[in-house]
Amino acid sequence: MKHLCIFFLALVACLKLSAQGILSSQLVGTKWENVDSKKSETQRENSISFGSTTIDSESYYPKIDMSIKKHFYYYLSDYIPESFDSTLVGKETKGIYLITFEKKLKGMGYAEIYSLDLEKGEFYLLHRTRPGVIGGRDITTHYKLISKSEETLEADTTKP
Repeated sequence: MKHLCIFFLALVACLKLSAQGILSSQLVGTKWENVDSKKSETQRENSISFGSTTIDSESYYPKIDMSIKKHFYYYLSDYIPESFDSTLVGKETKGIYLITFEKKLKGMGYAEIYSLDLEKGEFYLLHRTRPGVIGGRDITTHYKLISKSEETLEADTTKP
């Protein structure tokens, strides 16, 4: 019984820590390579880079032998908003959801930050199927750290 109580307390502590979210400054200046990109026959998202206001994404489409770069405005949030709040872009935000906006398509997207470990250089994003969308499935994308700036190293030492 004692072991069960200790396990339960440890589980609650872990859930509480994971619910705190991450700071946007932990992402700024990082570049990530998609580890799972070789699995797809139709699209391969090769890398993503975080600036202070945008995420730069580069994807390769093997069937047409073409690479496409996209730029998304972003911020972090503890919840999934009804609409994109552009006043939060470029500000220090904290949360478990990565909220994005693609200007050309004028569309908001989001992903749950499943895990971020700058020391191990691992980043997992969970893209959930949106209600009302036909087809699709929940997808977890695994990234490995390629590089990080000095600013990110400083932000990493001041983790909440």
